[in-house]
Amino acid sequence: MLGYIIYTDGPARPELGERQLAGGSFITLRMGQPARTNGPVALYRARQGARMLREAGVRSAVFPVDFPYTALFIRQGILPVDTLPLRRAMAAPLIKRRLEDGGFQPTQAVVAVSGERPAREVTECAKALALSYRYVMLSVRGDAERFARDLRREYGISLLLDPAVDQLERADALVLFAPRTDLALNNPILYTLYPGGEAGRGRLPLCLPASAAAQAEPNCDREQLAAALYAAGALPLETLLS
Repeated sequence: MLGYIIYTDGPARPELGERQLAGGSFITLRMGQPARTNGPVALYRARQGARMLREAGVRSAVFPVDFPYTALFIRQGILPVDTLPLRRAMAAPLIKRRLEDGGFQPTQAVVAVSGERPAREVTECAKALALSYRYVMLSVRGDAERFARDLRREYGISLLLDPAVDQLERADALVLFAPRTDLALNNPILYTLYPGGEAGRGRLPLCLPASAAAQAEPNCDREQLAAALYAAGALPLETLLS
């Protein structure tokens, strides 16, 4: 069960509830904003709220932006919704859009995908791009030969495996599913899709549809909400790309 934390004017004591939001079901925790966020009473009530969510079966929740008790909730076993799976799912279609907007032709653009190993999310991204672009490179530490053979047999398309560093750096678009300290990361299009890669130039932004955003509190973390609704099947990927 997903949680949804409401941190606004309201009752001083934390209160649990239920809510349907944009097609998703949430256990809500409503917390009033105290005058002193670090006061003993405020901290006690924050711990109480986290325990209430945990006892209700919640392990992941949509947090408010600038929530002062995020670390406390994490220690109590309530984690912010992970946005990384959605960012990874959106990588290929967003790269296509950016290449099109930049005037890159499918027969000329060079796209590179790099990961720790040929995991499904890495190969699915490479496959989606290879179906649209002639020159796609895949750099993984594990054996990707079988994946490449299957791609040739089923679709008649080829990947360049194990590209050199200078080839990766010349790519028009580069997607990293794991850190690469050997690259300058100056590619025209760059996405860094790994834990800790959310900040900076390589960050892939998430946009919540206006209809869903209108139902959320003003200080709700909309990227977390988008990821929660996608994971719950309430928002298809096409909706988030529009």
